[in-house]
Amino acid sequence: MKKAALTILSAIAFLASCGAQSGDLAAIKQSNYINVGITMYEPMDYFDEDGETVIGFDADLTRDFAKSLGVSARFVPISWDAKILELTSKKIDLIWNGMTITEELKSAIDLSLPYATNYQCVVAKETRLTEFSNADSLKSMKVAVEAGSAGEKAVSSIVKPNAVSSQEAALLEVKSGTSDCAVIDVTMANAIIGKGDFTALASVPAEKISFDKEDFGVGVRKNSDVTPKLNSFFQDKYADGTLKKLGDKYGVAVNDAAFTK
Repeated sequence: MKKAALTILSAIAFLASCGAQSGDLAAIKQSNYINVGITMYEPMDYFDEDGETVIGFDADLTRDFAKSLGVSARFVPISWDAKILELTSKKIDLIWNGMTITEELKSAIDLSLPYATNYQCVVAKETRLTEFSNADSLKSMKVAVEAGSAGEKAVSSIVKPNAVSSQEAALLEVKSGTSDCAVIDVTMANAIIGKGDFTALASVPAEKISFDKEDFGVGVRKNSDVTPKLNSFFQDKYADGTLKKLGDKYGVAVNDAAFTK
């Protein structure tokens, strides 16, 4: 009995040690790919003019990180509302797509250094901007958001939003008139509104409706041995100026405070 008890305790200790240090890195290197969950979100991850290659602030960094591991990056389109499940089920290795760091995410997964900043903004048809004077203006409106997004969280205390599949879908709701406005990342708004399909749309000035600043982080499985590699990568890319250069190129605000403490 004593021997059996010791065997059981040894087994428990072994399993605990396995949980404390994941073998994600070895699995990634063995497969020669790192699978990264994304949605199409300009300027973070989007197709270039050929419609085949994913580019953007996050996409360019992802490829650099994959190269540092000696593997290739594979971009996997996901449903943003199911991002945690996609990660924990190992369909993807990282969530790297302008993801706002929240307490809910911190409890479910590991997160990288907060490498960039963002906030939510309200987008409407330019001809209707005068209808927005403050956040209370949203109470009487149909507001489109991406399901599971920071935009949905930001407005849920004001109005019950119309949750759709992506931020772009939310903008299309506004374009079609199905929704009065959309709440999306300012990084995306700055990149695409007033152009192409969204020529008639504009952002409500932040001095009228504003939301708190947010930090972007990359999602990793709990206790993954990829996390320290990722944080070291970000520190290197900040030090050598790559983050600043990409921020200038794509119009993304790098979170200097995360790297200069």
